[in-house]
This record gives sequence, C-alpha cells and structure tokens, in this order.
Amino acid sequence: MIQKNCPICNTREYSKKVYDKKLPLDLNDANFAGRKDPDGYHYEMMRCSKCSLLYASEIYDEEYSNKLYDESTFDYSDELKGLTKSYSFALKEGLKLSLNQRENFLEIGCGNGFMLEEALRLGFKNAQGIEPSKEAIKFARDDIKKNILHGIFDSSKLKENHYDVVFVAMIIEHVVDANKFLRDIYKILKPGGIVLCVCHNERHILSKILKDKHPIINDEHAAVFNKKALEIIFKKNNYINITISNLKNFYSLNYWFKMMPMPSIFKKIYNFIFSKIFKNFILGFKAGNLYLIAKKN
Repeated sequence: MIQKNCPICNTREYSKKVYDKKLPLDLNDANFAGRKDPDGYHYEMMRCSKCSLLYASEIYDEEYSNKLYDESTFDYSDELKGLTKSYSFALKEGLKLSLNQRENFLEIGCGNGFMLEEALRLGFKNAQGIEPSKEAIKFARDDIKKNILHGIFDSSKLKENHYDVVFVAMIIEHVVDANKFLRDIYKILKPGGIVLCVCHNERHILSKILKDKHPIINDEHAAVFNKKALEIIFKKNNYINITISNLKNFYSLNYWFKMMPMPSIFKKIYNFIFSKIFKNFILGFKAGNLYLIAKKN
C-alpha cells in the first residue's frame, strides 16, 4: 500500500477520517472492471477541511493497480449509446471554448474507442486513445483499434504542444498522482487547447445520503472530487478559463437499477423479470456527475 496525503494541500494537517477501510481479505478478489456491480470495497477515506477533497489515506501500490487495470474486463458495452450521448454533449460544450479547433483529439482511458468515433464524427482529423485494458481494446472497431495505445498514460510517449482536446472521463479519481497527471496533460496540449474532465461529484445529494454505500466510494478511487476541489486542483496546475457544470448521464434502466445500493435478492428478481424488457430503455438525469472544461494558456 502507498500512504497518501491530501493531493491538493500535500498534508494531512487539515484532514479527518470519514470512512473506515473495507478491502478484500484476499487481494486476488480486487476487481477494477469498468462499471462493475458494486462490491462495497473501499479505502479508508479522509476529508481535507481546507480544500474539501475526499481522498484515500492509502491505496494499492501503482504496480498492483496497473496490473488490475490491464486485466480488467469490458463490462459496459450495453451502455455505450447513453455514454456517447452524455460525453458528446460535454465535448461539444468544450469545443465552444477551443474555438472549434479540430485537428488532434486524445482520450485517456478510451475503452473501446467509442468517443474516438464520436470525435471523428464531429470533424477531428486525428483521434487517438490510451487504454490500459486489453479486453476493452479488443472491442474497438478495426479502424479505431489502430489508434489506441495499450497502457497507462505516459506523456513522454506523446508529442508536446500537440493536442487541441484531451478528453478524460471517470479517470481523475483513479490516478495515483493527480497533480502529475494534470501537469502531463498540460504538456501535450497545444497553447489554447482544452482539457475536458468528466468525474463524479462527491457532494451531490445522492452521495450525501448514501455515504460510503454510494458506488463512487470504492477501491479504484484514490480521491473523489467535488466542484470546489476540482477547480482548486486545476488552478494549481496552471489551467485557465475553468468552467464546471453538472452533467446529465444517460444509462439504461437496467444499469441504474444495478448501481442502486439494495439487497441482491431484489436485483435478482428485477433481472429475472424485467431486465430483458427494459434493456433498451435509456433514462437520463443529473445523478451526480460533473464536467470541467479548462484551457492551456
């Protein structure tokens, strides 16, 4: 395990424990699959009273985490239509700030490349992706697969001052060092380029009600942001023109039901009776996700 201080304030001086640790006794039971059924595992979580960030006091070491991501399964193919609709809205909003520069697009954590397809559809000349899960890349369209680099984001393997847009969705919570992550994105953005960051809002009303029963409190998340903390960490890393808004998410009714914290027997009854009926029923509402748009000077 790696001991952690508040990623924003670089100290625990202002921090108090919020949630006790709940991790699997056998680390082989840890599962980093995207949008998996909630398993209830999470780190000990601390809140920094100075910046408001909720963060893990210790996390799995980077080598072990990277192994879990490499072996993770691709479990959300049924949700791609809704995800594309949600993320495409955020991308279009970001393009307004970038003055519609559509040369080079990069997505970090691109899954099967569905947003690379969307970027090309919206007029980008080049769309690249980085994805740690081998299985997710297997599901990519053949013409998209060749543009996906397998592995963890490493800015040294990419051109500096090159990308008009860097898109990261549900990634910033996972990274071991959020500051280095944002500095590295800054390096590869063109001057005037934008980063689009989609993430969870830990201060949403559902999070406040569900507390550590909320699926966003899990052993993949080294930190869980809110509007205040998100703005602070981007400003700390020299981004300008920062805007943060609530994002409407579109998922199947089956997925919404799967993520609800309730006894498994009710989920089994639902899956047995209703899952096939509502498989293609997409429902969208603002359930606690944010999208940030920020610019490189």
